[in-house]
Amino acid sequence: MLIRFVVTNFLSFNEEVEFNMLPSSFKTHKHHVYSVGKLNVLKAAAIYGANGAGKSNLIKAIEFLQQAVENGLLTKSVNEKKFKLDSKNTSLPVKFEIEISINKKTFAYGVDFNENFIQNEWLYETNPTTDDKLIFERTTTKSGKSSVKVSPKYTKTQKQKYLIELLEERLLKKNELLIGKSEELKFKEVNEVRNYILHSIVVIHPGSKFQGLVPKLTTSPIFKDFANELLNTFDTGVSELDVEIIDFDKFFGEDDEDLKKELIEAINNGETVLLNTNIGGVLVTKENKKYIVKKVIAQHLNNDGIKIKFELDEESDGTQRLLDFIPAFEGILNQNITFIIDEIDQSLHPVLLKTLIQKVMSDETTKGQLIFTTHESNLLDLDIFRQDEIWFAEKRKPKGDTQLYSLSEFKPRYDLDIRKGYLKGRFGAIPFLAHLEDLNWHSTYEEETGV
Repeated sequence: MLIRFVVTNFLSFNEEVEFNMLPSSFKTHKHHVYSVGKLNVLKAAAIYGANGAGKSNLIKAIEFLQQAVENGLLTKSVNEKKFKLDSKNTSLPVKFEIEISINKKTFAYGVDFNENFIQNEWLYETNPTTDDKLIFERTTTKSGKSSVKVSPKYTKTQKQKYLIELLEERLLKKNELLIGKSEELKFKEVNEVRNYILHSIVVIHPGSKFQGLVPKLTTSPIFKDFANELLNTFDTGVSELDVEIIDFDKFFGEDDEDLKKELIEAINNGETVLLNTNIGGVLVTKENKKYIVKKVIAQHLNNDGIKIKFELDEESDGTQRLLDFIPAFEGILNQNITFIIDEIDQSLHPVLLKTLIQKVMSDETTKGQLIFTTHESNLLDLDIFRQDEIWFAEKRKPKGDTQLYSLSEFKPRYDLDIRKGYLKGRFGAIPFLAHLEDLNWHSTYEEETGV
């Protein structure tokens, strides 16, 4: 579970800003609160704010950290990502810290990036009632010299001590993350935290193309039933999703010879390859000694009740967007995964979206978390969310940096019309329109055209 994420000096974030999934003392929707050891965390968070307020930058920050952890290093300088509206920030580091829960234990991983090197990096097992336990701490000088301190349990043998010395002297470059050395370290906690950051936090963008459908549909009959039931519930016209099997050489053309060789090599090494295409993810594999491609198609019924095949990109924008969400909603129901959806309301009818969110939030057996950004005010409903599950992003004057705050800070009554209060500016995080009526665009046009 995601507990909190802290960001400093990144894009529109200037000073340290924290987003968290920690519940306040509200008594409503008790099934929205999960117990993770000695802490409780929330099921969901809806983040509101005007265009340009920085909602999506929070997601970009999480993704930046994910990408660095996946690569195990910084591929280029972070300076272009720093907050640009304060000159002193050019010399200050970009900072991230993420706190997560894994198997009832909580961990905080953090890193400071500056230019093209890692300035500080740390991993602790955290505890709300006792002192945090060190897993590792790492510092790097500008010359590239690293200093690594680890938990005493990992320096009990001479071999372990030698490995740390080797990392400091030779193996750990100034642009490399220590968490990226999980195979060499063989620290259980490092592996767990790295895997969680990479695989248990899933981001879905407005332009995502239902990449998670094909592996799920091909391996899980239960997921296929779930997907088709959901589509039928919302009257999309799709009678069912199905998987089409295509000959390898028919799917890839003559211009793809190099790609075909790479895919065959990977498959022969025991891999199943998921490729991202403009029709969504396709699965490349080998069955019955033949190389094949599996892709998802939509079946519609014609007026004679006969199934007619449609490519997914032939479906409406709303249906395509719904396809993006099917793996996420199924995952929230059944897996300990945090799904983060940017602009959840894009291309979806407000009534359909509200019905979907109500269904997820009212379910008392969910296992995952849902975080999303939106402008859809119809979701500002305390019958759906707790007060502490509603967040706002707003640009702060005069510097223009993003601040994040929860509705719970306003301590609103449960019976308050949150939507009306938000649209009236009671909670901030909406466009400032005071001077819009002064925009006399008709006279401007007349002056330029003489009409």
